[in-house]
Amino acid sequence: MVRRLLFTWLLIVPLGVLAACPRPLRVPFEDWRPYSFMADGHHTGLETELLATVAREAGCRVTYVRDVPRDRRLPMLLAGQLDLLVAATPRPGDEAWYTRPYRDEMLGVFMRADEARMDARSLDELLRARLRMVTHRGPVSVPIINDFAARGLLTWFEAYAMGVKLMQQGQGDLLLGDSVAIAYAARAADVPLLELPISLVRDPVTYKLSRKSLTEADRDAFNQAIQRLEARGELQRIVERWLGPPRRPAQ
Repeated sequence: MVRRLLFTWLLIVPLGVLAACPRPLRVPFEDWRPYSFMADGHHTGLETELLATVAREAGCRVTYVRDVPRDRRLPMLLAGQLDLLVAATPRPGDEAWYTRPYRDEMLGVFMRADEARMDARSLDELLRARLRMVTHRGPVSVPIINDFAARGLLTWFEAYAMGVKLMQQGQGDLLLGDSVAIAYAARAADVPLLELPISLVRDPVTYKLSRKSLTEADRDAFNQAIQRLEARGELQRIVERWLGPPRRPAQ
C-alpha cells in the first residue's frame, strides 16, 4: 500500500520539485522596464513573473539582491555569491550552466524621429553611411556590431535609459537593442525614436546558473519546468500579457 501511494505521488508531483533548491535563489535586481521593476513595494515585470513561475514549477523560490553593479554580477555568479542571471545568451566555454531558452528577445534598431531613414533595409547600408551606433554592453547576436566598432562608430551603454540619453544628446545616430526596452525607455524620457524596418535576429535567452552554488539537478529541474510550462502554454501567455502577440520581424 505504501509503495502504491509513493508511486502515485511521484506521478503527480513535478520532477523538478524532487530536486527543489535547498534555499531561495539569489538573483540581482535591476530596474529594467518592462521586464523588472518595483511597483507598490513589490517586484514585478515580465522577467520577474516568468522567473517566479519557472522557479515555482521547479520547486524553488527567489530572493532579489539589490545594489549589485552590472560588472559585478557575472564574477559573483561564478564565485557562487549569486545563483541565477536572467535573459542570458549562452557563450561557449563559459564556467556556468545555461538552461534551455524560455523566451525570445526581439532586437531592433532605432533612430531619432526627425532623422529616421525609414527606407533603410539593412545595417550594412547604415554602416556604409558611417552612422554612429550605440548598443547595450552584453551579448548581442548581431555580428555587424564588430564592423561598427572597427570603424570607430560604436558606443556601449549599460542601461537603456543611458542609451536613449546618448541618442538625445546626439552622441549616436542608431540605437540597437531590445525593441521593447528601448521603446519603454524612450517614452519615459520623452525622446521621440522610431524603429527602422530592418529585420534582426530573434535572440533566444536562457537562465544562467552558478556552478558553485547550484547542482546539475537544479539545472535539470529548471529545464524540465520550462519544458512543462511551454507545453501548457503558460510562458507564452505571460509574455503576451506584458508585450502583446508575437511581432513578426520586418521584411
